[in-house]
Amino acid sequence: MVTNEIMTTAIYIRVSTEDQATEGFSINAQKEKLTKYLEANGWELYNIYIDDGISGKNLKDRPQIKSMLEEIKKKNINNVLVYKLDRLTRSLSDLMDLMKLFDLYDCSLNSQTEKLDTSNAVGRMFLKIIGTFAEFERENLSERVSFGYEQKTREGGYTNVNGVYGYDYIVGEGKLAVRPLEAQIVRDVYDKFLNGKAMITIAKEFNESNVPTKRGGSWSQSTIKSILTNPLYIGKIRYGVGKKLKNRAFEVDGSHKAIIDEDTFNKVQEQISKRKKFNIKKLPSVNAYFSSVLICGNCGSRFHAKQQVQKGKTYISYYCNNRQLGKCNCPGISHNKILNAFESYIETITLDEDIELPKDSNNQEEVDLLQKELDNLDKKRKRVQTLFIDEAITSEDYKEFISDIVEQKELIEEQLRSFTKEKEEQIDSSLIKKFITNLKLNWDYLDEEERYSFLLQFVGKIVVKVEDGGVTIKELKFN
Repeated sequence: MVTNEIMTTAIYIRVSTEDQATEGFSINAQKEKLTKYLEANGWELYNIYIDDGISGKNLKDRPQIKSMLEEIKKKNINNVLVYKLDRLTRSLSDLMDLMKLFDLYDCSLNSQTEKLDTSNAVGRMFLKIIGTFAEFERENLSERVSFGYEQKTREGGYTNVNGVYGYDYIVGEGKLAVRPLEAQIVRDVYDKFLNGKAMITIAKEFNESNVPTKRGGSWSQSTIKSILTNPLYIGKIRYGVGKKLKNRAFEVDGSHKAIIDEDTFNKVQEQISKRKKFNIKKLPSVNAYFSSVLICGNCGSRFHAKQQVQKGKTYISYYCNNRQLGKCNCPGISHNKILNAFESYIETITLDEDIELPKDSNNQEEVDLLQKELDNLDKKRKRVQTLFIDEAITSEDYKEFISDIVEQKELIEEQLRSFTKEKEEQIDSSLIKKFITNLKLNWDYLDEEERYSFLLQFVGKIVVKVEDGGVTIKELKFN
């Protein structure tokens, strides 16, 4: 502890809703304790910086810590006092970055709770030890959770708390119960497939008949395949699906009731293996170079490409993905029609009138709200992890909670990425004009591979409308 030198000290306080509710880290409580601590050491108070209701996950979203760091860089502050180290940051990488900055500008860090003082070698060593153990605990938690899932499966328990089609997961018991209506649909899937129907055809029929999925989505080929290949339906449980767990994969008898008999399941696996031999090879993207950017003007889905060979000549067509599933009535389009429509479209672009620059919209308020939602999810995740470590909840309940949190975070992060992308799209008009001019002059001289590369790199999407056998480009968006 530094006592002989009068240190110009900044008090930093961070508090979140979770902290106030569970740990008593209120703003007033921290301020009172830190002020007394500062006076007891004879330090001079420069300012009190408070980030209220903000997560300690990162530094970039905390305005007060940014202001404090600016004053440190100006050498107006040579000591920072916090109630506890995690008030400053919960990230090991951010902690190390802060310490580098503090060292650079001769600023010490003091923590009242941990009695931490980085003005000496012992304090700096203790800081690194704390950070190392925090990182170890995060990694160790992940390993323990993974081991728990594996052991639970070996004992015949089911660990996917989201359940699977045909069953309901009984929370708290870790068991599966047959859901009669869904179980009958599972049997229908197996019957239809063994009677010669393709997976995509079965999905289309279910969509057209409004057969509900497990979570209210649409049926697809992958959904049908997951039902046809899951040994859960014959009373078994598998572990190790995916590349990361491939070396630890195994299958055991479960404690749940089977929906499909083993003979039927094995016949389906044989059929799947046989049909693989006759599957049409995926068309190389370089030949069907529009497939990476085409969007259906009817439903907003992407297009995929198919090829047919007639009298030694190859014909390429594009089809809306939702058409196969019975969710869109957009007819197929030949490659030549798309090509002609595209070439006509770029010729009609006038450099002075048709180029519309993205408007610089300020979405900061929405971004802040989304970031706050992410912070709240991080708090929720921490609480769930604490409950799991304290054995207050089972591994099944833990996985269910975490799965829901991850799903919500992915949706929010996708929205944030869209705002970021909009901001990045602010392009100088002269560059766009030059780009369009070069495109008009050079398109005819590009081979298929060069056209594919160009579209992939520079075109975000081409929205097309197909009516009466004709193709209209409704929108062409450049990256």
